[in-house]
Amino acid sequence: MSLVAIDETRFALAHQRDCARAYALVLAGQAHSRGELSRLLGLRSTSTSRVVADLVASRLVIESTGETAGRGRPPAILLAHTRRVGCSVIHVSSQSLSGALVDLSGHLVAEHRMPIQPDAGNEKIAETMAMLARSLVEAMPAGMSHAGTAVSLSGLIDLRRGQWLMASRWPRMRGLDVEAILANVAGPVEICRNLDAELRARAAREPDQFGGGTLLLHWGWGIGLAYAQDGKPFAPTGSFGELGHWRLAALGGRACGCGNTGCLETGAALWALLPVLRQRWPTLDEDEKRLARQLASLDLISLPEIDTACRTLARALANACRLLFPSRIAVSGPFAANPQLWAHFNTLFRAEGTMDGFAVPDLAGVDASQLYEIHGAAAPLLSRAAEALLLSPA
Repeated sequence: MSLVAIDETRFALAHQRDCARAYALVLAGQAHSRGELSRLLGLRSTSTSRVVADLVASRLVIESTGETAGRGRPPAILLAHTRRVGCSVIHVSSQSLSGALVDLSGHLVAEHRMPIQPDAGNEKIAETMAMLARSLVEAMPAGMSHAGTAVSLSGLIDLRRGQWLMASRWPRMRGLDVEAILANVAGPVEICRNLDAELRARAAREPDQFGGGTLLLHWGWGIGLAYAQDGKPFAPTGSFGELGHWRLAALGGRACGCGNTGCLETGAALWALLPVLRQRWPTLDEDEKRLARQLASLDLISLPEIDTACRTLARALANACRLLFPSRIAVSGPFAANPQLWAHFNTLFRAEGTMDGFAVPDLAGVDASQLYEIHGAAAPLLSRAAEALLLSPA
């Protein structure tokens, strides 16, 4: 799967647009020779030769000559050089910061993970983030250019100032200047919300399922949502989708890491429910992927705390639907892996109803996948790097 989406409006010259279209065809595996490019793009052979020459010169495309059994010139095969450009992605994984070096096809060239203690503050997290960024740049194979570092974050983010304002996993952290930490280490830096990145990648991979207005709700360590229209996330400044910090009277004065009381997360997030769950099942993990497998077969709905979590989240989600009016809702996270709990939550959500003239949105559980998050975070930087090479061939 290619992560590159070329914006043809950036190319003023017809030849540049031809190069961009040709590269997109080779990268997608839809053209493997000069003849196929000429046919698909309607170009003369001389124009095609010039296009291929520029793509080879920029090292975005490799032209290899195969063997021939008879007379004549061996056929030349065009292949996308997917490791021409790499992008670093830093993201949250349980109680760690994880990093991945991704090439143009979405393959993970290198992966690193660095744990961070729950009581860590700005200085320790900044130090870990910088170390991780350096390790990814150092892992680049020879000949690979670095597109930059995409930082995909949970919690509250200020995209305009490049700051990570708050995260439930590290409550002592406040206002971390991610842009300043990484710009001179592995820039340029692109910061995004993790759910926006995941939703962008899911829409690119499954446009039929994630077209129109789609909500992605994550119900795990924290609770947050992303909204996209035809795969384009709506998060103009980063401060969006903080469903977990909607305050509910039913949750009383329970303290939340955001500084308020009665937030939805205090009654429904994993960080609040895990101590209760461990009273009955002491070996439960806090890593969401492993926990999903553990929760799948447990009798969760017998616990009154779980019933409260389902009811409060169902109402909050229903109210969010009255704000955004999605046609489909995808829910990820470890709780969605339990069939009985999922059925109970689905029933409660549908019972909340909607407004006259509107159908209750489809509700579907999806497997949480950090690969979607990585791909969605890397795609903009990789696309811009490929466009820059197309605009300035060697």
